[in-house]
Amino acid sequence: MSAKKVGSLEIGMVLDDKWVILDFIGKGGMGEVYWAHQLNLKRDVAIKIISQEWLDSLDCETGEVENCLERFRREVQLMAQAHHPNVLQVFDCGSTVVRTGDEDFPIEYLVMEYVPGSTLRHTMSEEGFHPDEDRMREWISTYFLPFLDGVQALHEVGIVHRDLKPENVLMAGTTPKIADFGLARSRAAKPITQSMHVMGTPPYMAQEQFLDLRRTDERADIYALGKILYEAAEGKMRPEDVPFRQARLKSPQGPFFQELDQVIQAATAEGKDERISSVKELKAAIEDALQCMPPASTPSTQTRTATAKPVMGTQPPADGVTGKARSSPSPARMWIPLSAIVLVLGGVAAFMLMEREKPVEAPRSVTAPAGSSPSSPASPFGERSAEPGPSPETVLRPAFAATLTGKDGAVLHLVAGGPVPSSVGSGLEGERPVPVRSFYMDETPVTNHQYVEFLNLARARTTVEDGVVRGEGKVWLFLGEVSTDYEPIVFKDGLFHLKTAHHASCPVLRVSAYGASAYARFYGRRLPTKTEWLYVAVTGMGQSEADTAAFRSEATSPIGTPVMAYKSNRYGIRGVGTNIGEWGIGGDGPSSGEVGRKEGGTSEYVVLGGVMRREKRETVPAPVGRFPWEASSTVGFRTVQTVEDATR
Repeated sequence: MSAKKVGSLEIGMVLDDKWVILDFIGKGGMGEVYWAHQLNLKRDVAIKIISQEWLDSLDCETGEVENCLERFRREVQLMAQAHHPNVLQVFDCGSTVVRTGDEDFPIEYLVMEYVPGSTLRHTMSEEGFHPDEDRMREWISTYFLPFLDGVQALHEVGIVHRDLKPENVLMAGTTPKIADFGLARSRAAKPITQSMHVMGTPPYMAQEQFLDLRRTDERADIYALGKILYEAAEGKMRPEDVPFRQARLKSPQGPFFQELDQVIQAATAEGKDERISSVKELKAAIEDALQCMPPASTPSTQTRTATAKPVMGTQPPADGVTGKARSSPSPARMWIPLSAIVLVLGGVAAFMLMEREKPVEAPRSVTAPAGSSPSSPASPFGERSAEPGPSPETVLRPAFAATLTGKDGAVLHLVAGGPVPSSVGSGLEGERPVPVRSFYMDETPVTNHQYVEFLNLARARTTVEDGVVRGEGKVWLFLGEVSTDYEPIVFKDGLFHLKTAHHASCPVLRVSAYGASAYARFYGRRLPTKTEWLYVAVTGMGQSEADTAAFRSEATSPIGTPVMAYKSNRYGIRGVGTNIGEWGIGGDGPSSGEVGRKEGGTSEYVVLGGVMRREKRETVPAPVGRFPWEASSTVGFRTVQTVEDATR
């Protein structure tokens, strides 16, 4: 099986004798980013290189090529200066020559922390959180304030990012990490000669940055932060939104959004001298807005705290007591001091709010299906009421992260609970609807690379004899060829290895249920129940002809297809329902005799999915009971985690 080229680099090649290229992540304006594995330190990394395609497009502009390379080198230097949990960490950099076909070409590369999750954009609502005050407060506290901490850390070492936007903030679980420093500038660095090309992203670009990139300072980042905060409240900016202008909420409802609107206006003032001057000041203003009492807890308008300073050119807001216009506060301070009575009332309101939003209660109310007790355990066979539960769109609360990152680097997506449909194609014909609690599921099946890492970490508990890997006396994995010329995992010199690097990102196969369960337990997770897996397989697919065609196409993908080659379903999960089956939990206990081999039987472990059965018109085949020591060249696995376990 030959290596697959998706960018300038080939999947499976080893860069500089250190990094195995596992997959292509994406391409930006001038660079390509790859997922790779560092051989000597046994860790996954992200590698960014200058795109050869981009360099080729600059044949007539030699000076611009050198500027681009200099900007890339600057990115390495700037990222290395910032040490903060909310800033992407840089590990290494270098230059080498890559051979593609009969040609050699030089590249420069940057090795960074690998963050397999999504971006800040995916934590935001397309329509905006306004007027939902709880969701807006939660988003600010969970994501935006830590994001501000990262920007403040950059500014403290003299770095202005100049391209802050949701797509340039990666999410490591619930932790935002600022990335993409291609336009960043340090006060101590020598300026790079700029062409007349506009550098930046217009919706988040301050007016002075558009006019002269070299004259921007920290206040350009403040403007971008204000625009991001505006988007979170009002919704994603549209093409008709005029760039470089001051932002304001259209019709802010309630004291909190009114205060937040004043912060947004002060952060996005068109003149930089009229703008909030530092991240510290912006954060303080937002935290003051968060202290504003909700409408239900506000005794009267007379006790409200004063709003932020008016935007230049507008009238100060009217005083709630006299109805007269207030005087503008001093530019050095955004907020008027609170009176003693407001402090007392604010403390009471904060206590009430804390009591209302205790996080320990959220999992019960979120995950319990209709008609069940909050403390009753989930059952894969649906002994609870068969009444349909809430739909996936209404069952989730914003308190839970959309994604988690496991200790093995896997990305897990949140799946909202609900009833598994009892219909053709669900694999549960003849059974009543089964309620499923909310849970997290791996985005992809476990890969050869991940399983090799696990085997080596658990090496003291394993034995290898005649090509059979046993752990704690039980069969975990069968070595050898999965198919012709495809032998992904070998055992040599006392350790497990990938025989061919470009098979690293393919699903691990010939693994038993014992071996799959051992992996899941090792990383604090478990195998999915059959109802959880079927719920994702059935409700995760779209209903259009295009969705069906895409499924049928993936269901015939060859063995050895990289996991990232499969399309994401509505939950962000890849590869469910393809020609590769997956281990799951099928019942309450182990089977005996031939019962475990019967379709729909009550074996402890079942194989889910696999080759489509067109003659039965099933989109997803029914679960098939199997003994836990069995393994197949067409069966792998993925893991899940319950919401309760993930939030502890």
